[in-house]
Amino acid sequence: MEQFGHPRVIVGVDDSLTGLAALRTAVAEARRRGLPLHALRARTSGIPCIDDDLIEATFISALGGRPADVEIHTEVANGTIRQSIAESATHPGDLIVVGNSGRGILHAFWSGSVSRSCLREARCAVLAVPAPELARTAPRHHRWRPRNRDLWDEFEHQTPALN
Repeated sequence: MEQFGHPRVIVGVDDSLTGLAALRTAVAEARRRGLPLHALRARTSGIPCIDDDLIEATFISALGGRPADVEIHTEVANGTIRQSIAESATHPGDLIVVGNSGRGILHAFWSGSVSRSCLREARCAVLAVPAPELARTAPRHHRWRPRNRDLWDEFEHQTPALN
């Protein structure tokens, strides 16, 4: 792990709606505080360039691209995102930004909550970003269907046709 001697804003990168909200908040906090942003992604494949492409795609989805006014460092971690964030936050002035799905204690217990883990183990400030309203209110029709698809279906159902 690369050690930094200055405070940073640290965020885990994933393409869920909660993850996109956390990334947007992390960029805003880095801009407001004048700190660099350290974007972490847990390795999802054996090919590093795929994970790098996923980080870029997440910045595009959340912000339309990388902001030019914020210094950004990216890292693809070999461990879990929980371990990587905890190991990366080495300075007491760091700020960890994580998304919180708001799906309740049973879901957090079953799947493991990154935000709870960071709150428990961090040696610096942690900002837990709540899930966007659409992510909290959209019904789940199928247990194994990807969540983003359910949200898109709900959006199409609620939005009148543009004619």
